[in-house]
Amino acid sequence: MPATTFAAISAFQMILLSKAFISFRSKVKITFFRFYPFLKECHITKVPISYIVRMIVLVNRFLFRKNFTAVALWPFILLRDSSLKSNLVFLNHERIHLRQQLEMLLVLFYIWYGLEFVIRLFQYKNSHLAYRNISFEREAYKNEKDLHYLKQRSLWSFINYL
Repeated sequence: MPATTFAAISAFQMILLSKAFISFRSKVKITFFRFYPFLKECHITKVPISYIVRMIVLVNRFLFRKNFTAVALWPFILLRDSSLKSNLVFLNHERIHLRQQLEMLLVLFYIWYGLEFVIRLFQYKNSHLAYRNISFEREAYKNEKDLHYLKQRSLWSFINYL
């Protein structure tokens, strides 16, 4: 679409005549509909992944019990020790959880996570094994070393790890 076409469309026309679809695959598709019959023009642009997964890292050693090092509660990553801030693999693991939380609209994520933990606890009779076999954790642990994983990750990828 030529740049002159963008300039010719007023803000009012943009609101009335366009639709924007944002997907978590970091693409925005903007479709312009005109009153001309059978004419439809499209423009696809990349949205930086940082706009979709924004994180705030906080450190507090008093919030955690002995066995826990971090927790991801969108948009926060709570750490037990400040030295973990420089561990890129660890932060990538928590970013994967932030993306999972966003695509499941937060509340559904926590419900699913808790139910799956209880099911795995009955299955394995060991809390650590139950935690490691939750589908969200399996996806995060498998892909935490791939720092570009979130750029190519598709929606609801944790389903592959059930």
